[in-house]
Amino acid sequence: MFINTLLIIAVAFFAYMHSYMGSTMHNRPIIVAPLVGLVLGDLTTGILVGATLELVFMGAFPIGASNPPDFVSGTIIATGFIIMSGQEIAAAVALAVPIATLVLLFDNFLMTVVLIQAAHIADKYAEKGDIESVEKIQRIAGIGNKVILALVVGLGFYVGVPLIEKILAFIPDFVIHGMDVAAGILPAIGFAMLARMMINKELFPFLLLGFLLSAYLNIPILGIGLFGLCIALYYVNQNQSKQEVAADENEF
Repeated sequence: MFINTLLIIAVAFFAYMHSYMGSTMHNRPIIVAPLVGLVLGDLTTGILVGATLELVFMGAFPIGASNPPDFVSGTIIATGFIIMSGQEIAAAVALAVPIATLVLLFDNFLMTVVLIQAAHIADKYAEKGDIESVEKIQRIAGIGNKVILALVVGLGFYVGVPLIEKILAFIPDFVIHGMDVAAGILPAIGFAMLARMMINKELFPFLLLGFLLSAYLNIPILGIGLFGLCIALYYVNQNQSKQEVAADENEF
């Protein structure tokens, strides 16, 4: 259990560091949950839980000063509980959201009370013109915040499973059944959200092309995805070439 906890802390730290060099989005449940499954020896369940929770937290993005629930902690602890207890995946939905909300409150406390002290220290160095020290304080505070959150997640994983089992024992069966029904509906909602973004005059031809490749040529979804990746890379390269040509023309 101790080794698993250390590995869970490493997964949590990896997920929280997604914004250190620009948001790489590897903190999403669809990535984090399989990593937890890999650590705990049940990759299949990790993938299933990750896909379910990704639909739950699909709209969870920070907007301005408004932060969404901390879905990293909710995903990791809920996935660990499902794997270690053998509960239905619907239980992950019931656990992930309140856990994510609770850890968000703790993170907000760190941001508004603890890390603000680092900002004051950085201000003192800035007044002296010591830019290197300002950057050092920024890195220490930023990474330290992620370390603290990862340790909280590890602690929650270590002591949380027995406690969570006791909490679930008090939840009525109809609530768990309702979560099971909701988990079955969520994929449809998620696909509807994706379809809404894709059904426009620019992207609809590619959506139709993927359907035709699957329906009439029996190409697997993975093959269609790789084919779409090639198209995306082509368009990215074309846009970069156009921008470079436009920049060269502007120089004259």
